[in-house]
Amino acid sequence: MQPQLTLGRVFGISIGLHYSWLIIAVLITLTLRSIFHDTNDAWPDGMIWAASILTALLFFVSIVVHELAHALVARSRGLPVRSITLFALGGMAQIERDAADPPTEFWMGIAGPLMSVAIGLLCIGIAVSAGWTSTLPPDTPAVAVMLWLGYINFMLAAFNMIPGFPLDGGRVLRAILWWTTGSADRATRIAARIGQGVGFVLIVFGLFRFLEGAGLGGLWMSLIGWFLLEAARASVQMVQSRAELQM
Repeated sequence: MQPQLTLGRVFGISIGLHYSWLIIAVLITLTLRSIFHDTNDAWPDGMIWAASILTALLFFVSIVVHELAHALVARSRGLPVRSITLFALGGMAQIERDAADPPTEFWMGIAGPLMSVAIGLLCIGIAVSAGWTSTLPPDTPAVAVMLWLGYINFMLAAFNMIPGFPLDGGRVLRAILWWTTGSADRATRIAARIGQGVGFVLIVFGLFRFLEGAGLGGLWMSLIGWFLLEAARASVQMVQSRAELQM
């Protein structure tokens, strides 16, 4: 996944943006706008739009932090990290070499979701300290932003832990399969096939939800499923090409 817009560098790692991320950013903003309007219809439209856009931008930052967690674990294990690219599935750290062993793959894979959970807990904690309780909707835009940023990060962690490569959960699964089978390529192939299956299920379920009236939520799920399907297919092809070159 090559970046199409360079945003800057953090810890010496280039941060880039793929245009597919803009689709997700728009969907997140529109979804949040609908949620904020339904739960706080007394707020002016300008305030609702501002809260929605700010939440989407802060989510953008949290994805960068999520990917930096992967990158810093990779560096600590001696793997060079060239860049981080944000795209429709979230983000991808461009690590120049594959993990040398299953434990490295495991910790690289799980670092991002753990960071997202930590961000989610921090955001919910800020909302609670500002007076929010679970029995009431957020009464100010600031609390609403923190609350939904926390929820989105929890969802990001949960989604990424789906055991399908190249999601983080797929990398954790690949590490476990690698450890049990002794073959990195076989582990990648199995985890990527599961990723293809998950992507197909998301596409079908998202379309079904859209036809039922779920609107943007259904289309969003189908879009994510399509990107996952393509990324998993590319991973399978990479393993097959590598095997052919070694013959």
